[in-house]
Amino acid sequence: MAKKKIVVVGAGFAGVSATRLLAKNLKNDAEITVIDKHDFQTSMTQLHEVAASRVEPDAVQYQLERTIGKFHNVNVVKDSLVELDKSGKKVITEKGSYDYDYLVVSMGGEPNDFGVPGVKEYGFTLWSLEDALKIEAHLKEMVQAAAKESDSEKRKKLLTFSVAGSGFTGIEMAGELIDWRKKVSKKYGIPESEFTINIVEMMPTIMNILDRSLADKALTYLQNKNINVLVNHGITAVAEDHITVNVGGRDEEKVVKEIPGNTLIWTTGVQGNTEAEACQLSETERGHHLQANEYMEAIGNENQGIYVAGDVSGYIVPENGRPTPQIVEAA
Repeated sequence: MAKKKIVVVGAGFAGVSATRLLAKNLKNDAEITVIDKHDFQTSMTQLHEVAASRVEPDAVQYQLERTIGKFHNVNVVKDSLVELDKSGKKVITEKGSYDYDYLVVSMGGEPNDFGVPGVKEYGFTLWSLEDALKIEAHLKEMVQAAAKESDSEKRKKLLTFSVAGSGFTGIEMAGELIDWRKKVSKKYGIPESEFTINIVEMMPTIMNILDRSLADKALTYLQNKNINVLVNHGITAVAEDHITVNVGGRDEEKVVKEIPGNTLIWTTGVQGNTEAEACQLSETERGHHLQANEYMEAIGNENQGIYVAGDVSGYIVPENGRPTPQIVEAA
């Protein structure tokens, strides 16, 4: 009996987990090809540690040949998706094509800037190793410049670091900046009191996925560490040396304010990887997520052997018509 051909596009947490499971359960029944533009998996939950120079880049990289390539029925290919030939059941890449009986699209997500002007030009995202290294280099540049700057206003902007969003990524990034602040203060002879670290959140509370008692403990900790937690602050524009915010609760009249600073790390919002548009599968109304049914089959391609998984996927909950949030609990 011929072995089934399974192709997994995307080697993030979902793709690697699916590959491991399939490789173990279908040892002699399937040939699995994993396609990713990198030959390593990135530990997304540790990127803030690279950004703040706590760990080296290789600490958050896991070589795919060692993690899943070790299975005799798995072939890891470093390549990029070009298109999906659904009728011919082929995945077309930049370097070739791969036949499949079953396909798993697990291309992950990417930051969502919600169309806020200036985020792409002046903000830093934290969604890849490349992003983390850019932040690390920028932080170093800001502190080195501040150490030489005599103009107090310019120096304050150089030493102001704002984090947009108070989800896990934003809070972890701010937490890393607390330790980073102490280290660079000593190294460059800049008093810690001159550093300003802001968490900018449009909602009235932070870490809204947590139980309030736990979130409130986090809030108290941050405030005790001299972190400015700016709730009810919705960012409306980002410039090179400041951000513009609307301040006020949902039922309050908004006040426009500028927050000076040369650094904004944008951690609010996730959407599906727009490179997955090449698959020409049905998307959710918002967020570029590929629509999945309760069996993770691609909507519109049921019984065709096409599945979507991870951050690129979007399952619409029948009870409320909304997609499941991109969090571990929902996955």
